[in-house]
Amino acid sequence: MPKASIRDVAQLASVSPTTVSLILNNKGDRFPQETIDRVIAARDELGYIPNKNAQGLRGTQKTMIGILVPSLRNPFFADLMQSIQAHGGRDVDLIFQSAADDMVEESITALVERGVNGLIIARPIPHAEKVIQFVKRRGVVAVMLDQSEDLGLTDIVTTDESQGGRLVAELLARQGHQKVALVRPSLLTHNMTQRIRGFMQNWPYELVTFETTLSKHGGLAVAEKVNQAAVSAVFAVNDELAIGVLRGLADLGVRVPQDISVVGYDNTDYAEFVIPSLTTVTQPVWQLGQKALDLVLHRLENPQADLVTEMMAVKLVERESTK
Repeated sequence: MPKASIRDVAQLASVSPTTVSLILNNKGDRFPQETIDRVIAARDELGYIPNKNAQGLRGTQKTMIGILVPSLRNPFFADLMQSIQAHGGRDVDLIFQSAADDMVEESITALVERGVNGLIIARPIPHAEKVIQFVKRRGVVAVMLDQSEDLGLTDIVTTDESQGGRLVAELLARQGHQKVALVRPSLLTHNMTQRIRGFMQNWPYELVTFETTLSKHGGLAVAEKVNQAAVSAVFAVNDELAIGVLRGLADLGVRVPQDISVVGYDNTDYAEFVIPSLTTVTQPVWQLGQKALDLVLHRLENPQADLVTEMMAVKLVERESTK
């Protein structure tokens, strides 16, 4: 669906484009309330949002893509953004933005107002169906990564999270562990739910679960409880949590892996350099970013093409933190 223009709004409201511009820029005091109401109704019906960068963009052929992530500090998303930037070349303008849970809709609206042609959404979206319909009505295409559930509304790039959980379960069972702690955030993203499900479906022994905040500090905070639970291994559902657990166990004098083995997930940059180096599941983050950008550009050129779901394999990387 093409984006509505100011002329479309003017035609529907039976006024001039200048009148529309004045009213929508809060300079319409001289117009009757009935005219103002008619313009506002036409704007809402057409889903028109003024492009704040329109003048600056005139004359350029570059496609503008917005990338929304939950955090600019998380190494996984830093790598993802780097891969998109490296793959974009000179013909694509990229806008990277992070958003907290309560600011997702406002952030997406802001990106649309800046004139993006497409969105790569790499974070969970509250009220996802409503938000995606909002985006589509404004002529913006979107690609989702697997932090949100696939609702069949957009192209999506995902990894085989269930396989990742299974690989961890098989490793710990093969190493002889029979009581394991699962460290997870209180609020789960869709992909984390899938990796936990893959683990639990393949774990035949005792499991103790600890919930915390999704950060290194969150992992640190539960380390003492993990130690008191008399487990022989920990599966933390991302590397941030796992690194926090490692730090906490070290502070308690617990040896890893001699006393407790620790497994993370994501294979972020830190995983290879902490002591002991972290056993983890690696996702093809470089390929994820490149594929997401390819899909959003393909959708812009082929808006009526069938929706695509791309799933990529994961691999277990065994390092010093398990035995």
